[in-house]
Amino acid sequence: MTSRYRLVSIGLHLVMTVWTLFVLAPLCLMFVAAFKSQADIFTRPLGLPKTLSFAAFERAWGIGIGGFLFNSVVVTALSVTLIVVVSALAAYVLARASSRRMQVLYLLIVAGFAVPVQSVLVPLYQLVSAAGLLNSQIAIVIPYAAYGIPFTTMLFYAFFLEFPRELEEAARLDGCSRFQVFWRIVLPLSGPVVASAAIFQAVFNWNEFILALMLLTETRVRTLPVGIYGLIGQYSADWPALMAGLAIATLPLLVVFVAAQRHFVRSMSGLGK
Repeated sequence: MTSRYRLVSIGLHLVMTVWTLFVLAPLCLMFVAAFKSQADIFTRPLGLPKTLSFAAFERAWGIGIGGFLFNSVVVTALSVTLIVVVSALAAYVLARASSRRMQVLYLLIVAGFAVPVQSVLVPLYQLVSAAGLLNSQIAIVIPYAAYGIPFTTMLFYAFFLEFPRELEEAARLDGCSRFQVFWRIVLPLSGPVVASAAIFQAVFNWNEFILALMLLTETRVRTLPVGIYGLIGQYSADWPALMAGLAIATLPLLVVFVAAQRHFVRSMSGLGK
């Protein structure tokens, strides 16, 4: 029996190793291509650069990557904060409610998660334009939050259903209000699910392209995906600079994930409950 489990474990580790290499290979090629010349990318696509050059990073930075990076940080931080706060409050109320109306409300929130963003692009643009919010950060923060809240509410809802209610009852006996119980007891002990929700939404909002392209047309307010798209011309593209821009855009997400991976793994494995 032990030998069979060992073989299964070895097999699973091999599968995960192959999958990890499959996922990391494009990232490695992207970082290597950022140091190549335009000719090297086409003549030696899988090879190392002949000379280590940072010219592509200079060209990418020259189109305003710094400003685009700042815009993405602001938009992502605001939208993720709004999503996490609203979703946590909504999920806690829904998880502790017993009325049928709250159950119907939860089903409506779940249904909102099933609406694809492409189906509402035209009315969304008309709504934002009529409100005079085009080319402003709030124009993109609110739609991001609207599309992130349903999934995140589902995530928090499942977590709060398993949260030990004895802790809440003890806090209530000590004189805490319902909001104080949530803010001082429940939320501080919900680190794993908060980290998971923040990572999921940060990755999506950081990489989102369609809404940002439609609602942010001025260069000063563009986010990273739309700004990097400017390196692609009608008939040609600066591929080394494009790879350098993508490398710059990838690094902040890697830093965030490494910083929060402990909570993320705990939440995915159910240890945060």
